[in-house]
Amino acid sequence: MKRYDRHIFICTNKGTAEKPKGCGLENSEEIQKLLKLKIKELDLHREVKVNKSGCLGGCAWGITAVVYPEQVWYGNITLDDVDEILNEHLINGRPVERLVIKDEKFYGK
Repeated sequence: MKRYDRHIFICTNKGTAEKPKGCGLENSEEIQKLLKLKIKELDLHREVKVNKSGCLGGCAWGITAVVYPEQVWYGNITLDDVDEILNEHLINGRPVERLVIKDEKFYGK
């Protein structure tokens, strides 16, 4: 079986009693569902995998996602960004620079 060309994980964590903030309390599940639907409609579901994820550790950057194999981290994603991420990055391989988290601390360096 062929592996996916790209894999995007979108944080849908709803937080805990100790850390009540989480992307899932925003509309990250809707973003994940919409992106997954569009991938399926374009018959790209064999090349691009869209998954929910637990906490990605990016709460300071709003709704967070990461795309592999490039390891590109996105923050402050909205429903309005789905088409741009899909077309620019997931299809054409060009990260959406205005959404990329550039803070080196986030990457543990």
